[in-house]
Amino acid sequence: MASRSADSRTGTGSSPTIDAVSLAIIEQLQEDGRRPYAAIGKAVGLSEAAVRQRVQKLLDQGVMQIVAVTDPLTVGFRRQAMVGINVEGDLDPVAEALTAMAE
Repeated sequence: MASRSADSRTGTGSSPTIDAVSLAIIEQLQEDGRRPYAAIGKAVGLSEAAVRQRVQKLLDQGVMQIVAVTDPLTVGFRRQAMVGINVEGDLDPVAEALTAMAE
C-alpha cells in the first residue's frame, strides 16, 4: 500500500492513501488512457463498475487527471525537455520564481 504524508501542492496536510489496486488502475491508464474499464477490470481483478468507481474517486481526489498529450515535435516545436523539481516546504515562492523566468 502506498501513501503520502504531505500534500504535494502545499507540502502540508495529508494526501489520499492509494492502495495497490488503485496503483494498478493508474498504471493501466498510463499505458493507454483510452483502455476500456472492462479491460482494466480484467487486468486488476475488479468488475467494470468497480473500476469506474475507483477512477472517478481518483479523479475527484485530484490523485490523477485524464488529459490529451500531444507530441511536441509533431505540433511544431523543435525541441522538448522534461524537468522535475522536488521542493520541501511552501511551493508558492518556487512557483513564482519559475513563472518569472523567461522562456
